[in-house]
Amino acid sequence: MNKSSPKVSILMCVYNGEAHLREAVESILEQTFKDFELVIVEDGSTDSTWEILNEYAAQDSRIVLSRNDKNLGLERSLNRGLAMTRGEYFARQDADDISLSNRLELQTHFLDTHPKVGALGTAVEFINEEGICLWKDYLPVDHESLRALFLINNFMHHSTLMARRTLMQDLGGYNVNLRYAEDYDLWWRLSRISRLANLPNVLLKRRIDDGDRISNLNRKEQLQTAQKISARAVKESLERYSLSLDEKSYEKFWWTRVRRVDKAAYQKFWSTTHHNSEQLQIRDIQKLQPLWIFLSTIPAYSQIWGIHLCKIAYDLLLHGQMAEGITLFWIVVNQLKLPPQILIQPLLSTLKFHTQIAYQYIENKKSIKIDC
Repeated sequence: MNKSSPKVSILMCVYNGEAHLREAVESILEQTFKDFELVIVEDGSTDSTWEILNEYAAQDSRIVLSRNDKNLGLERSLNRGLAMTRGEYFARQDADDISLSNRLELQTHFLDTHPKVGALGTAVEFINEEGICLWKDYLPVDHESLRALFLINNFMHHSTLMARRTLMQDLGGYNVNLRYAEDYDLWWRLSRISRLANLPNVLLKRRIDDGDRISNLNRKEQLQTAQKISARAVKESLERYSLSLDEKSYEKFWWTRVRRVDKAAYQKFWSTTHHNSEQLQIRDIQKLQPLWIFLSTIPAYSQIWGIHLCKIAYDLLLHGQMAEGITLFWIVVNQLKLPPQILIQPLLSTLKFHTQIAYQYIENKKSIKIDC
């Protein structure tokens, strides 16, 4: 690495992001850690984004700008930006999010003092368009628990990523063929070649806007891609133990979980195109026996999945699928070997969650959706 290279390279990609761009850029420029470059790829915006970026670049030499001749999309813009970075560490931030002032300092120190960890994220605070706190999201901090979550879906926040740049290069960057779920794919691939960690500190404010975000406009493709990544992750994990995955049964199981966290998406993108006979049934749960065996071999996996299975089981009961719900409860206690009292914890958590949502609805006069 050249001596003039910065310690950290932060990559930001932006398309028509004038609304919150200044706040996002300033949150990086005001970091307590100063040895960085901010690489920004402007993806063919039609608003004042490019003018705003040039204004900041003229004031701070740490900003490196690149403009696409036409809109290439996030995945290709990310790879273009990654190729421009020079730092030992590679970090991400979206153009409408806000990094707390000590984010880079704490993440850099962690990677410096934990050489076996290749990438890490942080806890986040979700904010609305006006910057008002909606809720905070705290995730497990250890590698095994994070990998267990990645088998289900992406729970990490891409905008909090800091990784060793050599790892990003070894992986070949982002997979441009997995649109709208490129971050999930990246986190999983990173977890296969290095240890992950997650700082318990809230170091980023992640904005949830009321407009038509790309992730909302392309929700169907995003979910379908996430399901494929989840199935691939589970399959790759089982193969290490010479176990196989019934992919059709797992697909039903995965979408059953979607019903619990996003009923509207489940009805729109799954149940409308599949017959009732393609709902999760006892025989599907039985066909997933290799998965239950695998999960029982690692305590962190048993704990993480046990909680999720309990939540799915309660949802099955609420939808009249009594046998399937009871079967999942049986798996949690008898195969994952978790204490019976764990069956009540997700129910109490769900009740607490809905109570919080009701309170915030009254306070903010708006609905808030949380994947809990």
